[in-house]
Amino acid sequence: MGKKTATLLATAALASITLVGQANAAPSHHAATPASSATTPGPLANQVRYAPFTLNHNQSVSSNTARLVMQSDGNLVIYDEFNRARWATGTVGRGWTMRFQEDGNLVVYTRSGRAAWASNTDGHPGSRLVIQDDGNVVIYDGSRAIWASGTDH
Repeated sequence: MGKKTATLLATAALASITLVGQANAAPSHHAATPASSATTPGPLANQVRYAPFTLNHNQSVSSNTARLVMQSDGNLVIYDEFNRARWATGTVGRGWTMRFQEDGNLVVYTRSGRAAWASNTDGHPGSRLVIQDDGNVVIYDGSRAIWASGTDH
């Protein structure tokens, strides 16, 4: 291999390492994951969602030990890492979509747009929904938890 070819290969390798490093440097809480795909978290990966955030039928968001799923039957369910249901809204046959609203409220709506279930956390704009790696799903206003599923394990 000539010196010129070796230099070109080394430059290309450094450029690709730099690009990969820049892609991985984005803060996880700013990573916008389309609601239509389940996330594949890394080790100890809490999944943070800011409002507005919506889950439609058969869509989910996950951490390593919890998966929040808007099921096609209308129920919003939290599953653990063993695919066991640990919490549910009880909205089978009524729920259509889940919205984490800008006012801080987490709501399951019917097809006609009526609330079928709510966390009753409105009045907290700027809150965030966190699917935690301990299995708990929590709404935080700043550093204060204002609602939790109680599914930590």
